[in-house]
Amino acid sequence: MAAEKGAVAVRVGRPSKTEQGDASARIIEAATELFASRGFAGTSMEQVASQCGAGKDTVYRRFPSKVALFETVVEHAHKRAIARLERLPDVDGDALERLRGLMSELLRINMEPDLIALKRITFSEAVSFEKKSQIPPQPDPIMKRLVDAVSDAQDAGLIAAGDTHLIAGHLIHCLVALPTSAAMLGSDEFDGEEAVRAHFERTWNWLINGVRAGSPA
Repeated sequence: MAAEKGAVAVRVGRPSKTEQGDASARIIEAATELFASRGFAGTSMEQVASQCGAGKDTVYRRFPSKVALFETVVEHAHKRAIARLERLPDVDGDALERLRGLMSELLRINMEPDLIALKRITFSEAVSFEKKSQIPPQPDPIMKRLVDAVSDAQDAGLIAAGDTHLIAGHLIHCLVALPTSAAMLGSDEFDGEEAVRAHFERTWNWLINGVRAGSPA
């Protein structure tokens, strides 16, 4: 029998991969917002479902537990950071200027409030996590890019020879880890773009030029 005119077509069968992906993306977006604003303990799977307009069963089919959902949120945040770095426009100048531009963008990304909140949860709730989530997850392609940038600056004779991984680690610690750790602990020392920029400029100059009397400020 032909379908009646004006009848609404009802899809039969499983959702398409596109529909499944869209649903997962909405869940992750909602969960990111809730974890960042309410913390791990203050966020429930029911709240995530309500926030993204999905059924609780839909959320649980994709993420069997709140821990699994949080771990996916962490992985998504890191992939988002990688994508931002890949879109970073080429920096005019030599290899040292390119390294400087990369470090500056890494600092901006890591100081974003939602990433600070996710890091705080990761460290404060680590005992609850099955996979021992890390931010960033390991191995870290962002760190590889930084190591390559250090190597390029060394090859150009713009920074001293030495262990590239060690130098990259010190750059991350001084320029990024110090302010993000302070923010995670609730300090307002680096609140606002101006405070973050001032930290970067001051610390970069110390690292590159040294702190010995007579060195350029």
